[in-house]
Amino acid sequence: MRTSPASRSSSAPAKDNQIGTHQVVATGSSVDIVAPDRTVSASPAKGPKRHQAPSRDSRGRPVKFGVAPFWKNSIPSKVMKARGWRETEGDDWDFFYADVAWIHENMTYSNGAGFRCTDSQRVNHFPNHVELTQKDLMAKNMKRALRQAQKDGNQADVDAFGCIPLTFTLPADASLMIRAFKDKGGVWIFKPVRGLQGRGIFLVNKLSHIEEWIREQQAAKEREERVVTVVAQQYISNPYLVGGKKFDIRIFALCLSFSPLQAYLYREGFCRFSNSRFSLMKKDLANSQMHLTNHAVQRKDDKYSAVQTDLKWPLRNLKIWLVAHHGLELANQCFGRIQQIIVASLRSVQNVIINDKHCCEMYGYDIMIDDNLRPWLIEVNASP
Repeated sequence: MRTSPASRSSSAPAKDNQIGTHQVVATGSSVDIVAPDRTVSASPAKGPKRHQAPSRDSRGRPVKFGVAPFWKNSIPSKVMKARGWRETEGDDWDFFYADVAWIHENMTYSNGAGFRCTDSQRVNHFPNHVELTQKDLMAKNMKRALRQAQKDGNQADVDAFGCIPLTFTLPADASLMIRAFKDKGGVWIFKPVRGLQGRGIFLVNKLSHIEEWIREQQAAKEREERVVTVVAQQYISNPYLVGGKKFDIRIFALCLSFSPLQAYLYREGFCRFSNSRFSLMKKDLANSQMHLTNHAVQRKDDKYSAVQTDLKWPLRNLKIWLVAHHGLELANQCFGRIQQIIVASLRSVQNVIINDKHCCEMYGYDIMIDDNLRPWLIEVNASP
């Protein structure tokens, strides 16, 4: 194993900086990345021997795990059983796989009462993970980090934190959004801040539609009804296409600590494709199967066939495609920037996340690439 430091002051990705399994340790003014010798390459090759999680703890006892009702019989539960871990219904677990609702309802830092972890117990969410996984809060934290980088004159950090499309939270930022639309125009995408599986997402390209939506929310507030909070993002109108179809990238990152920052990237991410060829013609803006790559959306398409294709590519296939069409250097630069985006997002919340030693969290990063091979951070998911 070799160690290759990546200082915050380094603006360009290393030539061999590819997505693999990385440990990111951030302390003081530098970020160190520890990577295995074998990283994702352009041609298929056997990777390193995978580490097998121990089935017993340091005292020789079987590792016990608990699972919230929502995750019973889920893939994580089956994986832990396959590793020899024993499921327990009591509070004597070593690791508890919870849904976010369980965390909010049961952990002491949210309501002053509830379950208190022992020194050896771990849960799979940080208490205020929403600072990164809720769309409006993630945008707020990234924009704050960007402003600080601009104030400090740190161009490397400006590039790192400037990885999200122009974003506003509505209806709170209504006046700013309208001003930006008048200045930039184009297509904008509206997404509920807590939405899942593509529900409630729509595209707009007219100021009148934006103003109408804002008036509807104001009227709902006056009637003391529920007001829908959304993020409005400038739509990436020049996505990188494969076969004329749009896709995004899902990459998994496991964060063990925010102070110091320690995280791992999982080697085997994947791409999710739309089933329809991309178009920004007016008649196509309402076609969610064209613009949203969520599998829950795509399977509603009449042309979708699970037998024919699942609309997914392993991350390795994308790397091979980019190398074949753009060369190894540009492909590596693109993947290196994706890694920088993930590190930047974690750094942006270091000062606000409650860094409980009993917590760890796996995040699902959704990344898009434009036709200049520039990656953009779309959102971060808490239970991917």
